[in-house]
Amino acid sequence: MIKKRIPRLCTILAAAAFIFGLTLVAPPDTPTPLSPIPIASAEPMGNGYDATCTKANDNQVTCVIAGCPRVHEDLAGDSINFRINGGKQDNISKSCNNTTTVPVNASGPFTLSFQGCRGTGLFDTNECGNWSDYKYTPPANVKCNPPENFEQAEVPAGQQCVAKKMVKCPDGSPTVEALSLDKCAPVPPKQCPPGSASAEVPAGQQCAAPTNAVSMNITREGMNANVAVTNKSALPAECAYTATRTSGLLGPANVNRNVSVPANGTGNITDMLWPAPLVSYQAKVSCTATYDGKQVTIGESTQNVQG
Repeated sequence: MIKKRIPRLCTILAAAAFIFGLTLVAPPDTPTPLSPIPIASAEPMGNGYDATCTKANDNQVTCVIAGCPRVHEDLAGDSINFRINGGKQDNISKSCNNTTTVPVNASGPFTLSFQGCRGTGLFDTNECGNWSDYKYTPPANVKCNPPENFEQAEVPAGQQCVAKKMVKCPDGSPTVEALSLDKCAPVPPKQCPPGSASAEVPAGQQCAAPTNAVSMNITREGMNANVAVTNKSALPAECAYTATRTSGLLGPANVNRNVSVPANGTGNITDMLWPAPLVSYQAKVSCTATYDGKQVTIGESTQNVQG
């Protein structure tokens, strides 16, 4: 009687399941199909998974785990146990048809240890595979060359070197722009007009006409005076000579003469008498020349003459 009731009970339960929409699911005892999802640039690990960790920002790294190895007998894993630097163990879901991401709050090197396990969450089991270690080393900084051209000598990997702002070089410089004004090629000197005090001057300065370029020497030659006016400039000069009596009664009160003096040469006045005894004159000569289209004074000289 008991043996006959068992099939009938199974029939009743099956009918009830059909009527109420219930489904009885038995735990899978067959091997899970293996269909690993590869990751570009991933590193194969000893436990059959692939892993890769990449820098997300200055304070976080993203690690991606892929693959579908057997973790218990012929069964693939449903989750991952992991630790960072041997710390607290956590569990995260990882099925065969997806990858799993582990965010790590770190800016320096670390070790991600992980193993695949059967079950996850409330259905977690101790049926796990081998542990593997993924050692992460931050990518080296990028050197900015030449360093003097950039805001920083090096930047974190993945970032761009930022060039320093350039400054405009002074007008006339062969360099259009540079990192600083002292890096600009010097502006060539300014060439001065003929007869200038110097052939060239630094850029930005003005050329100058010659000054203090005239000297005078009055000597006695018999009864006459010889006035020698010397022009030390490169410009021909026109000179005005004036002698004013300062003592004595004999002779004119003023004597005026003009003399042309060549460039780098001497002009003479010889048609004047030497002062009488006890008579004195103060002589002065002033010379002008045409410089850069303008009439300018290039020098004066004075001398006292005693009779």
